[in-house]
Amino acid sequence: MHRGHEARVGGAVGVGVAADALRGPQIVVDGTALVARVPSELERWLFDRADAREPFTELFFVPGGQAGSLTLGVVLCVQRAGDRLLTSPLCLTGDVLDDAYHRLPAEAWAIR
Repeated sequence: MHRGHEARVGGAVGVGVAADALRGPQIVVDGTALVARVPSELERWLFDRADAREPFTELFFVPGGQAGSLTLGVVLCVQRAGDRLLTSPLCLTGDVLDDAYHRLPAEAWAIR
């Protein structure tokens, strides 16, 4: 997975983009920045956003515990910044969301 660039998975191009927590780009949704945030704060925002939607249609979790949003097409991955972790969202295309964890290489989910 190339941070901040188009993702390449098994030769396929265009399944997603991972924003680098230290270099961006910044992603803003409804006035909320998603990149380089404290993970627990952004998870709370994601959970609150899900509460305003139809039950069981918004959130999903990958086996590493990262939360994702189906309507946004994003998984809240994290990246090291010294001794802290910051959000490094992984934005995915709709056809990958049904099984994102198994359709992307292990490096996509690793803490960098």
